[in-house]
Amino acid sequence: MTVFIAFTAPSLPNETSKFWYALVTYVLAAGAVYTGIQTPITAILPNLTSDPVERNNANSFRMLGGNIGSFITSAFTIPLVGFFGTMLGGGDRSGFMAVTALYGVIAIVLLVLAFRNLRERNYHPEVQKPIPFKDSLRAAKGNWPWVILVTAFVIYWIAQSTRNGMAVYYAKYNLGNENLTSLFNGVQVIGIVGTIAMPILANKLKNKTLTMIIGLAIGAIGQLLMPLAGSNVPLALTFWTIGVIGAAIACGMPFGMLADTVDYGEWKTGIHAAGFLTAVGSAFCIQVGSGFGAFLPLQIMNANGYVANAQQSQQALNAISCCFIWLPVIVYAIVAAIMCFYRKYEKMEPMIKEEIAVRRAREVEEVAE
Repeated sequence: MTVFIAFTAPSLPNETSKFWYALVTYVLAAGAVYTGIQTPITAILPNLTSDPVERNNANSFRMLGGNIGSFITSAFTIPLVGFFGTMLGGGDRSGFMAVTALYGVIAIVLLVLAFRNLRERNYHPEVQKPIPFKDSLRAAKGNWPWVILVTAFVIYWIAQSTRNGMAVYYAKYNLGNENLTSLFNGVQVIGIVGTIAMPILANKLKNKTLTMIIGLAIGAIGQLLMPLAGSNVPLALTFWTIGVIGAAIACGMPFGMLADTVDYGEWKTGIHAAGFLTAVGSAFCIQVGSGFGAFLPLQIMNANGYVANAQQSQQALNAISCCFIWLPVIVYAIVAAIMCFYRKYEKMEPMIKEEIAVRRAREVEEVAE
């Protein structure tokens, strides 16, 4: 509903009122409502199973669905907008309203069906009660694997947002082919390969930290190869695809690893704060990182003489290239370095899960008595 309202585009009297309407509806849709949907989807994982292989596989299905949904919206939104706009006679305005309404109905149906059939096998209502917010904060205090993961994920999304956002500038000005942008967006669906490879790598290596670092390395290689393509479109798409696959592996891993940080918090404090820890660790990280990822490149470009829709100076072209290629690579390296500190806690997971299981069994017995 909030997304539909954001696209209703009412006839407002001036630019200021339009700005505030767009701002408020965007914050509601992309902030509050998106967080409200994203949180239970991520928070449910630690309650579904404690088995690391099952968690990896379940997270992979979740990411796979996200990739397919992203591809569908990228590929079909504009054609559907044109179709409904013509049919309803209101142009793009009516078209966007109709399409967002259609997507909203589909999303509601799918979410209801998904949660209707979910069973929380790793949840024990006898000993796990609703948690006050102050206790949720206690579960975060001293939860170093969660702190490490949240820090790394926020920084990662700077690279992800920069990479996707700068593709249009790099294609238009550096490659001189604005049409490449749609090809770059279409190739994103190949990230499914990385999503499928993610649990296979993690389960085979039995090392989620290394799996994420491998994804970051593949993504960095794809970025670094881009300048070699020059104006060769097939080669540019090939290198971009390598980056897409690596990014898909790196992006998907933290969502599953958050479940393990929930276990760590419960082991350390006795508080199973899945909702709070995963809300901050997923939706919050994406929003903050994406915000910085959109802000930083524009500041760098403007500082180097970028002028929209004009012939760019060599300095501006170098800034665009730097933001598109080197900024994500630098961020990937920083994230990989941060994740090295996570491995220490990952090695503790079997012991933590065993002690939690024993503790829960004891608490169930005490409640029964």
